[in-house]
Amino acid sequence: MKMKTIYMSITAIFLMTGTMSAQEQNQEVLDTKISKSYTINDGKKLVKNTVVITTKRLNTIENAEKDQGKVNQDRVVDSVSTIIKTVQIDNDDDDAFDEKIVFSYESETPEDFVLVSKNDELVVAMNEGENLKIVENLSLKSKEVADNKTTYIFTNEHGENLEFLVQEYSKPSDTAMLEK
Repeated sequence: MKMKTIYMSITAIFLMTGTMSAQEQNQEVLDTKISKSYTINDGKKLVKNTVVITTKRLNTIENAEKDQGKVNQDRVVDSVSTIIKTVQIDNDDDDAFDEKIVFSYESETPEDFVLVSKNDELVVAMNEGENLKIVENLSLKSKEVADNKTTYIFTNEHGENLEFLVQEYSKPSDTAMLEK
C-alpha cells in the first residue's frame, strides 16, 4: 500500500511538471498552402513556372498572468512570429517539381513575398492575384553564415528590413538537365 502511494505521488509530480513546462512553451502553428505561377524570360522564350508555396507560421502563446491556475485562461500572443516558407517550383511540362527553396524569418505581420528563381538567381516575388510578380527593381543584400547558408535582407513596403535565412535551395544539376 505504501509503495502504491509513493508511485502515485511520483506520477503526479511528473504530470504536474510536464503540464507546467508545456504551458510555458505553448506554440500555435498555422499552415497554409497555395499555388501560383510566374513568367520569366530565359533569354530565348517566355517560360511559365508553377509554384506551390507552403507557409508555416509559429506563434508563441502565453497565458495571462491574472488567469494563472484557471481552467479558461486568456491568451497573450507574442507579437513576433517565426515564418517558414517552402517554395516548390515546376519550370517544365512534367509533373515533378524542379526546384525547392526553404527560407525562414521573424516578423510581426505576415509578409506577402516569396523567393523564386530567375535565371539561376534568387529573386523576390510578391502576390498579385493568382500570379506572382517578380520585383525587378529590388536587390537583395546578402551575407554568408555558417554551413554554406546565406542570410538575405529584404526591405518591405513599410521600409522595414526583414532578415531571412535560406535553409535549403535545391535545383536540378546542369548534367541532369542535359540528360533529359
